[in-house]
Amino acid sequence: MIVLNGSGTIADVVTLADRGDEVSISPDVLAAVGRAYDRAAELSTRFPTYGRTTGVGANRTTQVLADDKDYGMRLLRSHAVDAGDPLAARTVRAMLAVRLIQLCVPGAGLDPKVLSGLERMLNDDALPELLQYASIGTGDLAALAGTALTLIGERPASAPLEPMQPWGADSALPFMSSSALTVGRCCLALDELNRLERASSVIYILSFLALDGNPSTFSPAAARAAAAPQVLTVAGRLRQLYGDDERGDHVPARIQDPYGLRVYPVAHASVVASLDSLARQLQRTLNAAQENPLFDVDGDAVIHHGAFYQASLSLELDGATLALALTAPITHSRIRMLNDPETNRRNAFLAATEDGSSGLMMVEYVAAGAIAEIRAAAQPASIGTLVLSRGAEEDATFASQGTLQLERSIAAYRVLLGCEFVGAVRLLRQRGLHDGFSGVLGEALALATALPWNDDDRDLRGDLATAEDLLDDLGRLVSDDDPFSPADR
Repeated sequence: MIVLNGSGTIADVVTLADRGDEVSISPDVLAAVGRAYDRAAELSTRFPTYGRTTGVGANRTTQVLADDKDYGMRLLRSHAVDAGDPLAARTVRAMLAVRLIQLCVPGAGLDPKVLSGLERMLNDDALPELLQYASIGTGDLAALAGTALTLIGERPASAPLEPMQPWGADSALPFMSSSALTVGRCCLALDELNRLERASSVIYILSFLALDGNPSTFSPAAARAAAAPQVLTVAGRLRQLYGDDERGDHVPARIQDPYGLRVYPVAHASVVASLDSLARQLQRTLNAAQENPLFDVDGDAVIHHGAFYQASLSLELDGATLALALTAPITHSRIRMLNDPETNRRNAFLAATEDGSSGLMMVEYVAAGAIAEIRAAAQPASIGTLVLSRGAEEDATFASQGTLQLERSIAAYRVLLGCEFVGAVRLLRQRGLHDGFSGVLGEALALATALPWNDDDRDLRGDLATAEDLLDDLGRLVSDDDPFSPADR
């Protein structure tokens, strides 16, 4: 049971999204949220309060009458507008987990019964149906408004769910005032990408050994000379995978390797550094009361602010996507080396024969197609701008779009790594090196036994699909308790 005591983690979000555990809210948190609810009600009688005593957006100068008991429900119904295909259940659960964690930090001033409703929704897996296209402005308004209507019973849930009573203005806007869907999707994307980047290091070393690379490229001296974040981390991990003490018979084929082998520690370090920075920003956002307005109980004030504006998150998302775009051509360089007789010392494209067989030729083309998608997704979303609500929001953040672009990039990166894995394993097998390793590399090649051994020209779609499915397990070989794992950076 995950017990929320006022803070949560990215791992909590992923666990709840995967239905790996149930969640509960500590009595102390519910009591604190209840006290903030009472104080917010009192403060709103003394200060003009956006979304409680006024309209929202361009209607913020319009007063809401105190006896308008239906205003909160009208606000939810009018904002629950989305379109397109339904989001995956895992994505929806991630959003619910994020919003619940956020609301455990008092500040929104909403009814604590809302937290209990979210807890039931998650534990019973009674989910709202949320669609692909919605708000791109100052929060995930449509997704959260639709969730509220599902909690209240005006929209169906995916499983039986006891409906709540209609909400008032004290809970409607505070519940919607969040980027929980964006943050939840980021948590899932980061979790997947952490595994893929570790799998990349395992596959790199397999390619490195198959191509007789020069290990000086990840030596301590080379790492220090790079003078860039996380290069020491990546180089240390590579040395551990390579196993200095066990490679005394390794003879490099070249004094100086091509970039695909030689600059990997530096290029991949940019990915590691970006993921580390994104994780830190997500952790901050996950545990902050960013609702507008914010009820400052100790300061006896209603704070109208712009803390919800996800500029930092937008930049971190763009940074992660750009880092993948930077390192992708280096991966393609290794795929080319695996296919080139000058570097693989075998047939062109690792074909079974020299009679013009194509071998892995088209795998290289598939990898290029994946790189094209990564590059297209790397156009920075943070430079986008829109003016919304009659100018009330004159520069909407594009963090939600940045998340979608990172998801696209990760899917293509998975294909790219799968292409390299297929080539590295084929060359190791052709050289008779596939059963000469222990430790992580031995485990990696044991996983690779799922790949067909037939090198004849044939349909390779199944090979690539199998390789992609193995990547998460490859990443887990560089375990979370490893000194070079993302969890400890």
